[in-house]
Amino acid sequence: MTIEESDIVSDGFVRLYRQRTDIPFTPENILNIEQDFTALAKLHATVSSIMEEESQLAARHPFAWNPEFGYVTARPEFCGTGLSISALFHLEGLHLIGDLDPTLNALHGLRMVVSGCCGSGMRDAAHIFRITNRHHLGIDERDLAARVGRIFSDLVRQEANARIRLVDEVPRVFEDAILRSLAILRSCRLLSDWELLDIVSPLRIAAEFGFLDHFSREEALALMRSRISLTESSPPSTYEEQRERDKRDAALADKVNKRFRNVRLNAYGKEILS
Repeated sequence: MTIEESDIVSDGFVRLYRQRTDIPFTPENILNIEQDFTALAKLHATVSSIMEEESQLAARHPFAWNPEFGYVTARPEFCGTGLSISALFHLEGLHLIGDLDPTLNALHGLRMVVSGCCGSGMRDAAHIFRITNRHHLGIDERDLAARVGRIFSDLVRQEANARIRLVDEVPRVFEDAILRSLAILRSCRLLSDWELLDIVSPLRIAAEFGFLDHFSREEALALMRSRISLTESSPPSTYEEQRERDKRDAALADKVNKRFRNVRLNAYGKEILS
């Protein structure tokens, strides 16, 4: 039973905002420099790389700068360092042990932006959240990166500890979540993409722990990734729209019924959770 950092955190990026002074000073003309990072250990190297890229651009274009506030842009939230660091976190373990809300409140207290993974970011589907720094003033870029890196690492440790506690302290809660999810996926007659994302969330942890037969860590991740970026549609306003939605949900339910027909909590999972 292993917990990998990549089971918890993914899709990290570093984004740097700069405003050129040789063109109109408007939000549309804010320069956005972005690089991805695939592991927290690579965050500082990514920040160094993006700062080098910024230096090369600064040699060709003047950037708006104020001695008191730092870099200035047409959007106040990007003034100061103009550095934004963000990543996706799967916090299902914290949810299942009941510690998710205090953790999210603590992140708000640390001036981090917490948003859901889907659509406009207002929905906490599958307890996957994008965490981004909100603090840009009074600190330089490398100190900010070190601060965010510590917050991200602490969050990974909290979620990993929650998953261990889930197995050691409240195994019945975890087993119940697994079996409920499997029962719905085998028997549902209508299923939306959003519901599927939520229902598969505890199964992803179970698959990562090796507790399931015929459902792997890789498939769980692929199934959720394919739905993370979907835009939540507005409720149907006519009978015809409702019929179309029901047809889509029925087709997905039939597909999922077939796929999860033979997925089971295996002997290893039963032994660990007993």
